[in-house]
Amino acid sequence: MTEDDVNSQNHPLFLHQNDHPGLVLIAKKLTGSDNYSSWRRSMMIALNAKHKLQIVTGTFTELDSTSRTRALWERTNDMVISWILNTISDQISNSLSFVNIAKKLWSELQEHYSQLDGHRIYQLTNDIAQLKQSNCTVEIYYHKLKGYWDEVDALEAPHICTCVCTCENGRDNTERDQRKRLMQFLMGLDECYANIRGQILLMNPLPTVAKAYGMVRQKEKQRENFTP
Repeated sequence: MTEDDVNSQNHPLFLHQNDHPGLVLIAKKLTGSDNYSSWRRSMMIALNAKHKLQIVTGTFTELDSTSRTRALWERTNDMVISWILNTISDQISNSLSFVNIAKKLWSELQEHYSQLDGHRIYQLTNDIAQLKQSNCTVEIYYHKLKGYWDEVDALEAPHICTCVCTCENGRDNTERDQRKRLMQFLMGLDECYANIRGQILLMNPLPTVAKAYGMVRQKEKQRENFTP
C-alpha cells in the first residue's frame, strides 16, 4: 500500500476511533516460553484483524523522517507497542518498556521465547502418550488431545517443501502424521468404545482424526440415549 491510502481502513497506518493504547487485544498474557507459541498465534490473529500485522513483521517498513506521514507511522507504531505490552506479564514487560519500534519488540520476544524447548517437547510427547479419556466425555478428551497437537505444531513448525519434484513424499508424510494421531486418539478412548474403535481400524483408507472423532461422538450420543 502507498502513503496515499492511509485513509483506507485496510491500511496498516489507519487507526479506528475506538483504538487506544489501553486496548487489550487478547485475554491471555505472555508469561514465558511455556505459552509463547499460543500467545504469538493469538496476537498474530488479533493484529491481522486490525490490519497491523505488517507493522510487527516489517512488511510495512518504517517510514523515512522526511515522509509526510511519518507522524502517523509513529503514532501507529506506539499504539501497536502498547497493545503488545498490554498482553505481556508485568515481569516480562518491565524489561521491554524502552523498546520503541514495534518490529524490534516483536523480534526480541521471538528471540527470547521461540527457541525450540526440548523439555516442553518432551513434556507434550509424554502428556499425549499418557492421556486417557478416563470417563470424561469424548468431546473433552478430544479437544484436550488436539490442544497438545496444536502446541506441538506451533513448537515444531513443519518445513515447507520448495522443490519442484513430482514425488509424493510430502503427501505420504502428511498421511503418516495423520495416522499417528488417529492411533493416539483411539488408544486413549475408554474400553466401552472398543467396538467402534475396531470398526475404524478396519476402514480402508483409514479416516481422518476429525472423522473418527465424529464417529465416536455419534456412538457416545447413542449410548446416552439408551442409558436409563
